[in-house]
Amino acid sequence: MTTIADDTQQPKKIRSIKELVDAGLQHVPAMYIRPVQERARPCAGSFNIVDQHPHRVPVISLSSSQRLQQVAHACSEWGIFQITDHGVSTSLQNQLWSAAYHFFSLPTETKLQLISQDPSSPLLFFTGFFSHEQVKEWKDTLGFKPSPSMDEKLVPYFLRGPMLNFHKKMRMLSRILCEAICSSLAIDSQGVCDSHLSRATMGFNYYPACPEPDLTFGLSSHSDFGSLTIIMQDEVKGLQVRRGDAWIDVAPVPNAFTVILGDQIEILTNGYYKSVEHRVLTNQTRPRMSIACFYGPNEHEHVKPLDQFVTPERPTMYKETKFSDYLKHGFSRGLNGKSNLQFSRHKLVPF
Repeated sequence: MTTIADDTQQPKKIRSIKELVDAGLQHVPAMYIRPVQERARPCAGSFNIVDQHPHRVPVISLSSSQRLQQVAHACSEWGIFQITDHGVSTSLQNQLWSAAYHFFSLPTETKLQLISQDPSSPLLFFTGFFSHEQVKEWKDTLGFKPSPSMDEKLVPYFLRGPMLNFHKKMRMLSRILCEAICSSLAIDSQGVCDSHLSRATMGFNYYPACPEPDLTFGLSSHSDFGSLTIIMQDEVKGLQVRRGDAWIDVAPVPNAFTVILGDQIEILTNGYYKSVEHRVLTNQTRPRMSIACFYGPNEHEHVKPLDQFVTPERPTMYKETKFSDYLKHGFSRGLNGKSNLQFSRHKLVPF
């Protein structure tokens, strides 16, 4: 197990943040410390949504007769909303939570042994966001990238049933949400949903308690590169969304999922619906975990604004972009607000 003997000793390679915290880490390693100008300033613009109802992220019941109007408002004004009555049973959610907590409770060596090195393995365990980021994110992640030909036996037995069942349920839910978003725009859903839900991945994110939470982020400010993200978060707050100059807490709502619009929806609608900038804070007392399902186009597909969203008053803001090129650009730069949209932005149109 990796240990830190004193404040000046830094590990050359960190395999797991949880491993360091469990060993008694007292200070944030240098590679996780954000520059002063990038650190969170909660007193300068963070609202408590319990006390500030005008700044509450919309909560939508999928069984409501007003859901399409509510989805339209949430997508045009926020880019994020929470959903209830989504049809995913609490028993399945609890099974997945239990399996995920068990995985992250294991020693790092055991975690790595459980993740097959077979090139076709759908699982990957890593810390941070990606290997060459300049300042690392304070999280450990179990990534899941399924494929039609994957060998399900490569998934550890205690994760296999809950994860595959949850993935199947969330694929169905993503279709319901995509169709609602399309209906709110009065556009045909079949082609859009077939395209923008074709790439599906999952991330189990574990954010350990941090000895100096003001120095780092669980996940830096960014918008998602894909089309749609659905998040199941535990009861520990940490997710925040940017609204103007303020950062708003996305407080956990019991048995609710959080839905986030990604960059490809902003491109598709020529900015009518916008992707949302968000981040994850750390805290000093409790670890936090979330399970995120990401949906987007296949990497070979091209995305551009639909004709109905281009008018003389609203000219084309985004050029046609191959999704693999968009991903490659984003992962080469790291997380930095919504700046990756500049890759697809027409240069003559102000950002």
